[in-house]
Amino acid sequence: MDERNEMIGPIHPGEFLKDMLDEIEISAYALANAIGKAPIQVTRILNGQASITAPMARRIGKALGLTPEMLMNWQARYDLEVAETTEPEIKVTNLMAQA
Repeated sequence: MDERNEMIGPIHPGEFLKDMLDEIEISAYALANAIGKAPIQVTRILNGQASITAPMARRIGKALGLTPEMLMNWQARYDLEVAETTEPEIKVTNLMAQA
């Protein structure tokens, strides 16, 4: 994690998505309707209260012309940064070194 991320902490992928929607002037309600999901589900992602799951990444990606992989990468990066923040030092045995 770089110094900038340490100062502001991990950024939820919903924030990136919210910024994108704001830029193209699409509301959470409009996105929810387009993907056939309840507005609360989209709003929870945009507010950082829910993760972008694989099925949701497929739907959002198709609606916005994004790849599901990109959305899943945003989520995976966030999850890893949170894990590094909550447990920066982990103690494990390197099994490959023993092989």
